[in-house]
Amino acid sequence: MNDTLTAEYPVRVTNLEKLLWPEAGITKADYIQYVIEMSPYLIRHLKDRPLTVVRFPNGIYEKSFYQKNAPKDTPDWVQTFAVYSRESKRDIHYILANNTATLIWLANQACIELHPWYSRFQNPDSPTNIAIDLDPTAPGFEKVRKVAFGIKEVLDDLGLSSYPKTSGATGLQIFIPIRPGFTFEHTRTVTEFIGRYMAKTYPDLATVERLVKDRGDQVYVDFLQHAPNKTLVGAYSARPVPDAKVSAPVTWQELAQGALPEDFTIHTMPNRVKQVGDLFAPMEQEGIDITEILHFIRNRP
Repeated sequence: MNDTLTAEYPVRVTNLEKLLWPEAGITKADYIQYVIEMSPYLIRHLKDRPLTVVRFPNGIYEKSFYQKNAPKDTPDWVQTFAVYSRESKRDIHYILANNTATLIWLANQACIELHPWYSRFQNPDSPTNIAIDLDPTAPGFEKVRKVAFGIKEVLDDLGLSSYPKTSGATGLQIFIPIRPGFTFEHTRTVTEFIGRYMAKTYPDLATVERLVKDRGDQVYVDFLQHAPNKTLVGAYSARPVPDAKVSAPVTWQELAQGALPEDFTIHTMPNRVKQVGDLFAPMEQEGIDITEILHFIRNRP
């Protein structure tokens, strides 16, 4: 089954009946409908950010692959940003998901995971946020929740507003919007301080140990992922898990009341944003000046 959808540009879509999430009964047509409904929110947080995608052409249980470079058949109207890769010795043409047509085109290729940069292409070395990724080693979400609230306490003491979102899998990510002008070296100073503080203060809960075999059942506080050209899954991106969870912005109150990653799926997210709006909207506004916080961290006893 083939068809053409029209957004800002006409987009040819194919194999709409193909099941991408078999248990959840979600076809490619359903996924395309999801990105159309969610496009105002997806675009807000993807706009001008070079994108890495993970494609699952035959559904979440079949072969998948990461894609950074725009394929040869990329339509002319898809915006890209070229970055020279020393490793590949060539330019990588990153896709910019700046309109609904591009989202439809990506969904038609079964690009299930959307991973944007922390910075916009206009200022690639200047992140717009600080992100702390919490990755559980053992099943269950309660340790993640406890570590998250421990980090919130630190951030509150530092005067930093923070915005959590589920990873869409098993973890949680905490974002802090910052004003322009800071570098990844600056933001890494903050994330490393928080990660090591949590591991020292709550050794039974948190770790910064990179090797999974050495983490026990602690939650890994990943401060290394916040770096140039690195990514985390984008807000509202789907994930390749059986129940079709998505990476969902949540409030601290919801987390305190027991919210779980499985509460937020392709099926539930469109209605949720109609009810609560875009909880991640503050991430696209100018954030805090972290100059004094950096001075405190660097000069503490």
